[in-house]
Amino acid sequence: MIYTVLLFTAVLAVSSAAIFAFLASAPGVVAAFWRLAISIPILILIYRPRRIHLSAMPILAGFALALHFSFWIESLFHASIAVSTTIVCTHSLFSGLFAYLWGEKPRKNQIIGVLIAMTGVYFLSGADTRTDSYGIIFALVGAVAGGYYFASARFARNIDFPSYILVTYSSAAIFAFIACLFTSTPIFGYPPRTWIFFGLLALIPMLIGHTLLNYVLRKMEVLPVTASVIGEAVGAAILAAIFLNQTLSADAYIYMAVILSGIGVTFLKPSASTVNYGDG
Repeated sequence: MIYTVLLFTAVLAVSSAAIFAFLASAPGVVAAFWRLAISIPILILIYRPRRIHLSAMPILAGFALALHFSFWIESLFHASIAVSTTIVCTHSLFSGLFAYLWGEKPRKNQIIGVLIAMTGVYFLSGADTRTDSYGIIFALVGAVAGGYYFASARFARNIDFPSYILVTYSSAAIFAFIACLFTSTPIFGYPPRTWIFFGLLALIPMLIGHTLLNYVLRKMEVLPVTASVIGEAVGAAILAAIFLNQTLSADAYIYMAVILSGIGVTFLKPSASTVNYGDG
């Protein structure tokens, strides 16, 4: 029960990310960097780690997280929030793929669900006049990277939690900073309004949302957790309609429902199976 409550809280927190990132009006790599950089000192104060365990898995997870944030946030300026977030939430499908590569076998319904969801993505890509090809591609890259990042949290349970998230977040911040340098994108010089939203990104969807998701993934399987994060797409779409007047045509909502339905199909389980809530 406690993990269900934590998961619900995490989904509510990450649902605010698209609104904050859009209102920050900063390049994706910059928003990704500050979202991470602001959160790291707070995490250090909370956990006060005595030693940090460096290993390849959290560093690679950090690289994936930097890609996930940078490309997805950039996609928000090439697509509506509802479309972008729905596409990036297909990371649950990719997390299932990575989990398979690390030993979890897919079931027939999961393969069918993937085909349904990706069909929905294809049709959704042309259903919103505000969405261009960059928005679709960036969101999909963010989805693939996010899938690797979330799957990593499940398969890195041998690393103590504070060490794992600190190395993951710090690595992601470093990679995002390198991307800013490589693309000659300034990390300073933004108006006060932008810094407010950078701070909100760090505090709510990052510190609360992603940290709780990483923790719950130590207690639950990858697919049920990432399936729940699909709720972010619905929450973000509602918030965008309320605060930014980003409404969509009826067919766009139908395609979103197809995507969510397809993902839902992937998480159906045979009656004899049970979800493992332990660490094993």
